[in-house]
Amino acid sequence: MRVEIDEHYILRIYAGLEGMYKQSGNTYTLVIKKVYTQVTNGRFAVDMVFKDNIPDNIRRGQSLQIRIALSDETEALLIPRGGFYQQTGGCWIFKTSKDGSKAYRVSIRIGRQNPDYYEVLDDLEPGDKVVINSYENYKDVQELKIK
Repeated sequence: MRVEIDEHYILRIYAGLEGMYKQSGNTYTLVIKKVYTQVTNGRFAVDMVFKDNIPDNIRRGQSLQIRIALSDETEALLIPRGGFYQQTGGCWIFKTSKDGSKAYRVSIRIGRQNPDYYEVLDDLEPGDKVVINSYENYKDVQELKIK
């Protein structure tokens, strides 16, 4: 299976690295066999093969979503990806007050990310609630009143 990957990850991808593909409640493991280091349109390619079972209904040219773990499992504080990042660059976020009536602008530092989440390295605690939608109308606002 030929897989295209964003060039940002080129130094972290190598032959033997495993990926996972989920379909119809089943999980399939794939292994990278060959890495093509030529970058085209910001992407490079790898060849992957299924490690054990091959799904029955895969066809030539079909697109699949394969997750490749680039590091070991670690505990991290995660927030869902949202529109806030486009206006803040991940430098700040609105954190709600304990009673949920207001949200205050607080500095944060974003670490790793995946298609679903951002890792927050500083200034938020587990259980904190934040506003993740677009901040396009809140550029210079320091506090939001939540109704």
